[in-house]
Amino acid sequence: MTTDASSKLSTRTIVIGVIALAAALLFMLPAASGPLRLITKPIPVLCMALWLALQPGRGASQWAVIIGLVLGAAGDLLLEMGDSTFILGLVSFLLGHLAYIYAFMQDCRRPSRAGAVLAYIYGVIAFFVLYQAGNLGAMTIPVAAYVLVITTMLWRGLSRLGAPGVVRLSGLWVRWKPLSFTISDSVLAYSMFVTRFDLASLIIMSTYWLGQLGITLAAATQRTPEPSTATAG
Repeated sequence: MTTDASSKLSTRTIVIGVIALAAALLFMLPAASGPLRLITKPIPVLCMALWLALQPGRGASQWAVIIGLVLGAAGDLLLEMGDSTFILGLVSFLLGHLAYIYAFMQDCRRPSRAGAVLAYIYGVIAFFVLYQAGNLGAMTIPVAAYVLVITTMLWRGLSRLGAPGVVRLSGLWVRWKPLSFTISDSVLAYSMFVTRFDLASLIIMSTYWLGQLGITLAAATQRTPEPSTATAG
């Protein structure tokens, strides 16, 4: 019975993984058309949400991550639809990040002052570079709000590694999420508001998908219900 269930789960994981990888590769094809990109872009993250939803022992943290993944997939679709839905896409991603912050807070509430300093210094520098070199215009306040949320997510992600009550593997996976997503969003913002450059799309999407995968695996490996409030760090 146990072997059959394990085999079934393994097969399900492989199928979902193959679908996600195929969609990602199709999206990244240089010859991919607009409709193909629109269809395939949200599929990898939706597959991650589906896989996590099928895992046993789901709690508030896991459901928050699932919601964040679905919001991320919606943001993918809205951004791909063009400038007219850019703000909606930004809002969708912002809400997704808030869901991730909520998930991080379920098992770790330690302040991690060093992590906070590093994260917010990065946020200030990133926004200053965009503001000085870019052409934010009416996007200044929305971009500032987005930077604030993503740097907060970076801080809370960094605070989890080594925290009491946080499974070590989960802490390692979830640290990769905010770091890679920060890279992805920084490159995206630079290419949009400052200047475009070769390989920008590859860097943006690869780090973005790896980040989403990181938080998916972190949520799947974390099962500790009691939040850590230790103040170390």
